[in-house]
Amino acid sequence: MGRKGSRYSVEEKLYYIGLVKGGMSPNAIREEYGVHPSHVVQWIERYDAGGVDALAKRREQRRYSEEFMLKVVQAYLTGGTSYPQLARQYDIPNSSVIYQWVKRYTSGKSLTTTRRGTPMKDGRKTTQIERVEIAQWVIANEMNYTGATTHFNVSYGQVYAWVKKFKQGGPDALVDRRGKAKEDNGKLTESELKDLEIKRLKARLAHVSTEVAVLKKLQEFERMDAPQKKSTLPFKRSHKK
Repeated sequence: MGRKGSRYSVEEKLYYIGLVKGGMSPNAIREEYGVHPSHVVQWIERYDAGGVDALAKRREQRRYSEEFMLKVVQAYLTGGTSYPQLARQYDIPNSSVIYQWVKRYTSGKSLTTTRRGTPMKDGRKTTQIERVEIAQWVIANEMNYTGATTHFNVSYGQVYAWVKKFKQGGPDALVDRRGKAKEDNGKLTESELKDLEIKRLKARLAHVSTEVAVLKKLQEFERMDAPQKKSTLPFKRSHKK
């Protein structure tokens, strides 16, 4: 069984990094030397990001501010990147740390503590109808999670979790069953569903109307700019034979 990653010297880490750079796979290194592949991958990430100094043993755990963690989490949730890429970009030694931040954030827990069930600072209590309305608003507005946080005064983590549940199970998936009897199925009435559908359509209409207005304005600018472009074209004199 291999040692823990922090018990390897810098020289040893460089040796295994060199093996991978030379074409040997992390799994092959485990079979021959007993070093866990995840350690080797982390060493390579650190080395590529910060050179030899990044491989030195860290005597004390790095502390990150809540603002910094939130910035990294939202960068991941926006899409188009991976945990290792973000670890290199923000100089975070272990990409699994980002995974834990994202997991805590999307489950509505605080980023600054690992205590179970701690609510986020900017979260608030909501009803099932509110959660459905917010989820529908996000979908109607092209998955605008950030816009929903300011529009409805809720946290990003709450919005993300509600949309995910709503897409998987509809309005019934957003029932808060804590402290409720089993016979309470959380079914919305016909009137409530009708009101929610009207709000969804209004949200979608507002979003589309904004897009149309922007498009019209852009077309107006293009029309205004067209005569100026024509006037700047070089004058070509026709030569008679």
